Amino acid sequence: MRSSSERLHTTPITFLSTGTDDEERRIAEQEFLASLRRQRRRTVASQTLLNVAGVVLFALIWELLPRTIPGINQLMFPPPSGVIEAFLELCASGELVAHTLASLLRALAGFAFGSCAGIIAGLLVARILPLRHMSDPVLHGLRSIPAIALVPLAIVWFGIGEIAKIALITWAAFFPVWINTFLGARDVHIVLIRSAKSLGASPTRTLFTVILPAAAPLIFAGLRQALAVALVVMVAAELVGASTGLGQLIAMSHQLFRVDVMFVALLTLGAIGFALDRIFASLLHRLFPWYGRS
Repeated sequence: MRSSSERLHTTPITFLSTGTDDEERRIAEQEFLASLRRQRRRTVASQTLLNVAGVVLFALIWELLPRTIPGINQLMFPPPSGVIEAFLELCASGELVAHTLASLLRALAGFAFGSCAGIIAGLLVARILPLRHMSDPVLHGLRSIPAIALVPLAIVWFGIGEIAKIALITWAAFFPVWINTFLGARDVHIVLIRSAKSLGASPTRTLFTVILPAAAPLIFAGLRQALAVALVVMVAAELVGASTGLGQLIAMSHQLFRVDVMFVALLTLGAIGFALDRIFASLLHRLFPWYGRS
């Protein structure tokens, strides 16, 4: 048996040892997080380098093809150097910026209207069973109609102004958001809903605190898809009749046989679509890390 003085002498050593273990654990955690951040930065840097290398390789092949293959008219198939000259010309005149802003405003306006309507309709149809049965034939039937097929009807109803273009984009953006919202809200686990009800949550509170957050990953996936569809329909609407916009720039360059200007508009559309898609993918990953990145 130890004496009381020996026990008193050894007790502080135990506390010091515990404090040291906690400090070592914190240091180890900090080192692990730092190494994880370094590894993530290296991965991002490697991916960025490979992306840049892919773009450079593509541009190099494109530059060589019109110059090496006999019989190719460089006016009809301009190399990147000619496209860059047209790009600088359009930027200097401010024409490209004006067309790009006009197209973006149309696309984002139609996307916003269609997305809001799609989320509301998806939630209502998913949670109200009689409404689901009533709307299923109508919504699924209308979803099968391509938005581009409605261009003549939109012109007859709304003319060739902004309303027709925004209405077409709204129509196209509505259905991807609606179907994804519907699937996400319909498939919320019943245990989550019953738990909220047992805790006294009202139907409205259950909708906003349980159903909507559970369906959010699919809703974001629908928004991402709807944004790409909105850009496609925007170009189709502008090709038919518009005074500004990237689609109108493509149609005008086609009439003037300016293929280099056409390439500038097409590449601008691709850059806009890629940038918006990456923003959505990054936002989706930050909000829902378990959902994955693509």
